[in-house]
Amino acid sequence: MLIALDIGNSHAAIGGFHGDELLFVASMATDDRQTGEQYACGLQSIFALHGVRNEPIEGAVLSSVVPAMIPIMQHAISFLSDCRVLTVGAGVRTGLNIKSDQPRTLGTDRVAAAVWASCSAALPCIVVDLGTATTFTALDCQGVLVGSAIAPGLHISLRALGHAAAQLPEVRLDTPPKTVLGRTTADAIQIGSVYGTASMIDGMLGRFAEELHEVPEVLLSGSAVPFIQPYMRTPARWEPHIVLYGLALIWRRNQRQN
Repeated sequence: MLIALDIGNSHAAIGGFHGDELLFVASMATDDRQTGEQYACGLQSIFALHGVRNEPIEGAVLSSVVPAMIPIMQHAISFLSDCRVLTVGAGVRTGLNIKSDQPRTLGTDRVAAAVWASCSAALPCIVVDLGTATTFTALDCQGVLVGSAIAPGLHISLRALGHAAAQLPEVRLDTPPKTVLGRTTADAIQIGSVYGTASMIDGMLGRFAEELHEVPEVLLSGSAVPFIQPYMRTPARWEPHIVLYGLALIWRRNQRQN
């Protein structure tokens, strides 16, 4: 079994692969105050819950936007197996052509998603991740990563609004009204957050299409997709595990290299 870990700012997604088949997906909170031993216990529990407790671990591949979590998770895996742990970063073969002035600053989760999209999506393609940040990663018709954009994420924007505006109520993200003519302050916040984010994404995708001189395929990932996709006007495909699939592909490419 190959273990793929996508470590984000709030949660780490864990995927178990047997060949190309994704056996399970689980999630753990990201907390760099926990030790490798604690994460090892958590991983063991996840394997047991998904019925793969005794499955031998052939390797692990991880991406992380939280640098402090990398040695912790590497230590955790060392308790479970003496397998190779591949951390996506400088020197790792991805097969992705990145046209950027600072390619090393590109988030490794976005690299992994782009690797999978370059092989499995129609090109050109835009990968939109709706997580802590809303990110846009653009691939041209040759599969080259040609540019990106980053905006505040839906959840973080809602929290910031609640903290910065004393007279506005705390609003839990939910299905907004069917009209953009809000009749209460809570409805107005829901409308602005959901319809506003959907409209921003639609508008950005239109601008990307102009730059690419072609209408791209759009892939969505991230925890906020179920809230936003129904209100987008741009056709898009939800690929919730795109980063995990990309990590598994990077692992295989580096195995062939060795």
